[in-house]
Amino acid sequence: MPKKLKKRILVVAANPRNTTHLRLAEEVKEIEHAIQQAQKRSEFDLLKPCLATTYRDLSLAIANNNPQIVHFCGHGDADNGLVLEDAIGQATLVDNQTLAGLFKLFADKVECVLLNACYSQVQAEVIKEHINYVIGMNQPIGDRAAIEFTIGFYDALGAGRDYEFAYYFGCNRISLPHIQQANIPVLKKKPFDLNPSLWIHAWKKPKQSYGDSPTVELDWTEHFDIDSQPRRIADQATWDNILRPNLIKAQEQLPERVVIDVRGLLPLSAAVAIGTIFPDTRGYTLRVEQSTALWRSDAQQSDAKFRVVQENGEPGEHLLIALGITGDPSLDVAQLRQDSPVSFSAVVYAEPESGTGSQIITSDSDAVALALDAKDLIRRYRHKYHAHCIHLILFAPVGFCLFLGQRLRVVGDVVCYELVASRNYQPSVKLLTG
Repeated sequence: MPKKLKKRILVVAANPRNTTHLRLAEEVKEIEHAIQQAQKRSEFDLLKPCLATTYRDLSLAIANNNPQIVHFCGHGDADNGLVLEDAIGQATLVDNQTLAGLFKLFADKVECVLLNACYSQVQAEVIKEHINYVIGMNQPIGDRAAIEFTIGFYDALGAGRDYEFAYYFGCNRISLPHIQQANIPVLKKKPFDLNPSLWIHAWKKPKQSYGDSPTVELDWTEHFDIDSQPRRIADQATWDNILRPNLIKAQEQLPERVVIDVRGLLPLSAAVAIGTIFPDTRGYTLRVEQSTALWRSDAQQSDAKFRVVQENGEPGEHLLIALGITGDPSLDVAQLRQDSPVSFSAVVYAEPESGTGSQIITSDSDAVALALDAKDLIRRYRHKYHAHCIHLILFAPVGFCLFLGQRLRVVGDVVCYELVASRNYQPSVKLLTG
């Protein structure tokens, strides 16, 4: 089992002497209990709570601990800010812009902020300009509701769910008749369109909107049809004459060394091809929405790695490599070997050390780590079998395929395959990686 980077949770509490008493100790205890009982408790690191918090305490705790989740429990005062403590334990307000500025400094680390305080929707609104997920309260919330929401939120995270699901799970927990405060927590998400954006419409018709107008928009729907039997995919001539020139033109319209939001329902082979046009060597960072979480191609990599499950064959021109993450494509690979006009001299099937499944990749850190390891695996087995062409099958999230494409260099010709029907993979695009 690969060692995953743990999500670090920082709980910050403040209940100054001259404010209404809150059951903060119980809330902190419930967070600890939820994580201890979680199915995926090994993936979280609950830091020592920061209690009786001053603004200096808050800022130092974030700077010293680099948390992914910051949970504040205490009082809020709407437009006036959050209520923290001063040096003698009395209430002091930290204004909204100061809070937003603090989280802006740690936007590369903090993923989610939960403000379990009355009227904290105002703070959530300004903080979400820098942090992907921020939860605040749009009116006063009772102690019982605040604690139950917290329990539900961390129960969901501990079961492997993402932040948005955890928010809704927490709301459901306080929709009970004796609580009825499910409308109070409010989820704010960082605007996805702050960065240059590339929309590519492939599988879905009619074209889907992802918010405000994109920087560049490509319509490939006439070349891909997910509803036809078998599915229609672009062939090599289409890639050479239409789609790749589309991408190169898009690249010229988008700046380098920035974060580019990539949106669209994409075939996996297309995602790899897109990644090769926006390589990390030119400073491109790709950001993609994956299961309601935002994955970045420059995320710090975890320790996730592939292990080779099956390998057979001998040196020769054509090497078939299959990578299974969200599922096991080995039966499809066997069928392809039987039906393909290409004579594969060798076949390698690999999957993450932790196995396959929809929850195997839980973060962009895992996706980046596996993309880097996949590149090394492809290069290593290409040399081992003296192959001139790699035939690549991917059973994986789109984000992983984008990140892998960004890193496919000096591995020779790579033909990416697409599943067009049950047990039927067909070649789609040939990539010349050098």
